[in-house]
Amino acid sequence: MKSQTTVLEDSPQPARFGVDSLVAIAAAVAISFVGNAVVMGMPLMVGALADYLHFNPQQVGWMASADLGGMFLASLFTAAVVSRVNRRVLATAGILIAIGANYLSTQFHAFESLLVVRLIAGFGGGICYSTGIACLAITSKTGRNFSIMMFGLVAINAIELYTIPSLTATWGIDGIFLAFCVAFALCLGVIPFLYPHTPAKPTVAQNEDRDMPKPRLPTYLPLACLLAVSCFYITIGSFWAFIERAGVDAGLGDAFIANVLTLGNVFTLAGCVAAVWLSNRAGQSRVLMAALAGMAGVLGLLAVDIGATTFVIGTFGFCIAWLFTDIFQLGTLSHIDGSGRYAALVPAAQGLAQTAAPATAGFLLSQQLGYSAVMLLGAAGSLVALVIYAFVYSRLRRLAPALADAV
Repeated sequence: MKSQTTVLEDSPQPARFGVDSLVAIAAAVAISFVGNAVVMGMPLMVGALADYLHFNPQQVGWMASADLGGMFLASLFTAAVVSRVNRRVLATAGILIAIGANYLSTQFHAFESLLVVRLIAGFGGGICYSTGIACLAITSKTGRNFSIMMFGLVAINAIELYTIPSLTATWGIDGIFLAFCVAFALCLGVIPFLYPHTPAKPTVAQNEDRDMPKPRLPTYLPLACLLAVSCFYITIGSFWAFIERAGVDAGLGDAFIANVLTLGNVFTLAGCVAAVWLSNRAGQSRVLMAALAGMAGVLGLLAVDIGATTFVIGTFGFCIAWLFTDIFQLGTLSHIDGSGRYAALVPAAQGLAQTAAPATAGFLLSQQLGYSAVMLLGAAGSLVALVIYAFVYSRLRRLAPALADAV
């Protein structure tokens, strides 16, 4: 029994515009990079909001939630229209919204007005990110393509974390917003290479690289995976928004913090290779659960103490566990649902938690509970995700053993 994927059979396109063409994949990855830029730069952006605009911890938590909330709303919007709207038009709209809102962020620095503008900026970026994910989700080799996307995100993240301190030193927080404007403007150049529509006819291609049948599985399994994604992104949203502030609170220097965050992301590039190696030997589900357990342990360590050594260990451990989890969450969904419909909803699941987590972490700080409480909040998110994936794995072992341990 062969599974189904979505490949256009009528009106063939030139090779460079095919759904699986390298140029179309590269364009989708580029759109994803830029759309997700605010998430990658969140720790230093939060620090800049505190240092240059003098927002308190609860205010910077709300500000982070505004960007991420905009991405969440954009994910829902994109998931609803992406099958009916030309994806090039959709991505262009997202880019123009993001450019306009990021420029307006340089003009409005009062908390209430900037909060609204950042929500709009997140919406524009979120359209781009969700469109890129949706384009990759309809390709034949989703696991490989999502790994490429994560590799690129890590590389771009390292560059972003390295350059943000220079931008803020020269132009203040406006330097960050203007850099986002430039990045989105450059992304207009890849729009003509995006695959424009959801392919109309299904055919048998998805499982040519997976020698296994794909039986019908209950809908609650992919839905459970999406819930687990949201739980895991409670970890990401709380930790990533406040790790820079936690380091400052512990007395670590600004340069040390920025360098550790940058090197931690560079370190995860090797993790892309390790992820493939481990998946081939243990299957995606087992590695995914191990990564979640590791993430909870790392945040538990930081909840006990944040010093120079634990900051390095915690940041490196967080980055590698984040990489593994994101790759294998997308891979698990692609195994369960070959249509890519649920994978396209991953940005919405991420955005839901990323909206609430920084604000919740900021509330904990406003109650004088300290950064240990923020780390424990993140650890709890990973543990709940681990429990959900353990349930999904047990069901797959019973209903489709080959999928449970698929690579």
